[in-house]
Amino acid sequence: MRRIALLAFTLTAAGCATMINDQKEKIPIRSEPAGAVVSVECGTAPVYGGVTPAVLIIERTADPCEVTIAKEGYTVKKVALERTTSRAVKGNKVPGVIVGSLFGLIAVLSDNEEWIDDAYDLGSTLGEAPGNAIDGRTGAAFKHVPKEVFVRLDPSP
Repeated sequence: MRRIALLAFTLTAAGCATMINDQKEKIPIRSEPAGAVVSVECGTAPVYGGVTPAVLIIERTADPCEVTIAKEGYTVKKVALERTTSRAVKGNKVPGVIVGSLFGLIAVLSDNEEWIDDAYDLGSTLGEAPGNAIDGRTGAAFKHVPKEVFVRLDPSP
């Protein structure tokens, strides 16, 4: 019985995105021609991102982010990385449905039909809250788009 209770607590308290996503994200950077210098302005990421092809490792919480790709004899290109919400956070709805259903069932059993929807909504919100908080704190709730960068550099005039 204790194992079942521990499993239930773990599923409701742990953020789904945190179980799936790392706190840092890898973003491949390529250019044509290769050998361009990559500069990064993004959270605590190093300013020098290497030479293309390169892989940037940035924190998911970082915002705003911009990558600059430059090569002598070519026009500099800048690419903004937009931080968005990862689909993995939708998994936090599972404990929300469980807790919401429990609250709704309590409202039904108490013969208070006026409160069933409100009880479900409250339970759902309370069930999702721990996972959403954990995912937001660790950064696992976020991802950057585009998930990879390719630029074709134009020769300088």
